[in-house]
Amino acid sequence: MSKTPHDSTQQTQGVGAAAPQENRVASPQWQDWLVSMAPMLYVTTLTLALPKILTQSFVVSELAITHEQRLQHQLRSISIEVLAHGKTIGSGVLLHRQQQVYTAVTNAHVIQAASAPFQLRTHDGQIYAAALIAPPTGQNRDLSILRFKTKRTYAVAKFAIASPQIGDRVWSAGFPLISDTDVSEPVKAARRLNTVSGQITQILPIAISGGYSIGFDRAISKGMSGGPMLDRSGELIGINGVHANPLWETPEILENGSTVSDALQEKINNSSWGIPIEYVKSYARL
Repeated sequence: MSKTPHDSTQQTQGVGAAAPQENRVASPQWQDWLVSMAPMLYVTTLTLALPKILTQSFVVSELAITHEQRLQHQLRSISIEVLAHGKTIGSGVLLHRQQQVYTAVTNAHVIQAASAPFQLRTHDGQIYAAALIAPPTGQNRDLSILRFKTKRTYAVAKFAIASPQIGDRVWSAGFPLISDTDVSEPVKAARRLNTVSGQITQILPIAISGGYSIGFDRAISKGMSGGPMLDRSGELIGINGVHANPLWETPEILENGSTVSDALQEKINNSSWGIPIEYVKSYARL
């Protein structure tokens, strides 16, 4: 039977109308599949990503711990106890080694508070007789140089090249005084060494009398005078010497002879102070 144009049109429209109907049916099925798969995809992604995230966090944490441990090890290695007649009188730093002769530094006020003979105790508990070296002519900074001889090998400080800046972190160390410490009953240096960390708060253009120009915000204890001040790289930037809020001998004069102003005096009292490494190097003739 022949088809009329009208029949063809109806048939074509019937075929064409079926396609949208199929799309309307498929769309909800696809969405349902996505909804059902979403939790699984989320869990899978989290399972793959979480170990990486945790590993990265662990690595950052480990690096921070390792850095701190390295600085603590450096402080222990180069710090020494200064003794007079077997009693601990202060702290010091190993600066230099030439063959079997070691050069160390402490504060002059540590030496002036006692009398010879002087000794130095290293981190391994060994005690060495130390010779006091005369200061350079015309210099009157709060530093004293000591030398001793041994066949043993010890680490020495690495001097900082870059100048410290306000806001830099600093690590200081030393041996707080213990009245019953003597050579007959030595206390392990590693146990007694006290370390503090803080920030540099002051860099004076003209040093306080004695050579002090680096102020920092962490208190050092009596006995830590002469100990090292390290920067973030573990390099020596200065020597401890004046703790915050001293009960006596408050610095009142700058190295150029001028009197400390009231405003500066308050800043001095609220900070601990160190002598910069360039003064130490000139004293030790290094």
